[in-house]
Amino acid sequence: MDLPTPPAVPHAIGVRRRLLGISLTTMAQEAGLSPDLLAAVERGDYDPRSLHLQAQRVLGRVLDLSL
Repeated sequence: MDLPTPPAVPHAIGVRRRLLGISLTTMAQEAGLSPDLLAAVERGDYDPRSLHLQAQRVLGRVLDLSL
């Protein structure tokens, strides 16, 4: 059974990215994602736990978040 993603996680991704001054396009390229997919994650439309492992690691490391 999949546990629901806490609403704070996707929101925190976008907030941290903007606080660090990283553009959506730059962050998406770094994580190996399309900007549209990263935007969907930040809106809460896509579960970040469904991203490939490398993307989860990059987002977690760069943004200092646990996904």
